[in-house]
Amino acid sequence: MARTALIISGGAPNATLTAGALEAFHELGIHVDVISAAGAGGLLGLMYIAPKNGDVVSTMRSLKEMGVADFIYRAFPVNFKVFHKPGPMAEAYRQALSANPVLQMMQQWPVTHTLAQVFKDGASLAIASASPSNLSSDSLGLCAHIPFAEQIIDFNALQEAGPDFWLNAYNLSQHQMENWSRGQIDVLHLQAALSFPYLYPPTEINGDFYIEGAAIDCLNFKDLRKNYPELEEIIVFDLLGAEKLLRKPKNLCDAWVMSIMTPLVEIARDDIKLFEALHSDGITLHKVPLIDSIAEEHLPDVFDWSRSNMDRLYQTGYGAAKRYCENNLQHLYK
Repeated sequence: MARTALIISGGAPNATLTAGALEAFHELGIHVDVISAAGAGGLLGLMYIAPKNGDVVSTMRSLKEMGVADFIYRAFPVNFKVFHKPGPMAEAYRQALSANPVLQMMQQWPVTHTLAQVFKDGASLAIASASPSNLSSDSLGLCAHIPFAEQIIDFNALQEAGPDFWLNAYNLSQHQMENWSRGQIDVLHLQAALSFPYLYPPTEINGDFYIEGAAIDCLNFKDLRKNYPELEEIIVFDLLGAEKLLRKPKNLCDAWVMSIMTPLVEIARDDIKLFEALHSDGITLHKVPLIDSIAEEHLPDVFDWSRSNMDRLYQTGYGAAKRYCENNLQHLYK
């Protein structure tokens, strides 16, 4: 019988907050019966329950590598490590690069010095810039779907025993939200759950087209409550539901990011209010204060893909979750 659930919300640039929090949960041995995820939360949740290398901590920490060296990010505030050019030629280009042992050694090179990080990311930027692309006015999305999921997630392990896991995506063809259980999830289902409109084209599964569920339901409360009426506690990692995340943009690219995040912030806030009003009878709701733990002077950088921000958010998430667990969730320690 499922008594405890963890909800991991959508939110990509600030996802290392959740990665740090999940490391703290793993370290303390927090036990949950169900994990429900949306958007980027799905990627993080799958990394947590089925890491490719079998090591939760190193897999969570590897997310910091998505950050771009600060020197480069200040000049070119785009994450070329995450967002890849679309098209079959671009895919062939990436496959050819992945077969090059020298480039693979460079990408796996563990850097600790700032100058080395700039050199490594500068080379990655040059390689990404040289990629061909078929992007045109007829394209259904700006980017190729994330190409690295199978490198960090063991999808075969999802068939093994573990906490129940649910991932949502919105079915455009049937006009309904769908939730997939861990036994149904493969790389294509994760791709569908991450297909945020305009960023990525819809994903086709069995003739139906899907977009990211978090674009409509960031927290995935409703089906969780319906499928598990016996739940007693729900823990929420909410990365978006705080008005203080909204601010004046820094540049045109940042304005575009804020145009995506602004409605998501309001959706996440409304989701929590609706749950507390309609579905919370008999349930203790634990809202781990990830956003509230960010120092005021760092709030303007929360949606940056810079390496310093990714590192800072990871440590903030780890510390916030560990403190919350020690004060409120000791009864869930294994």
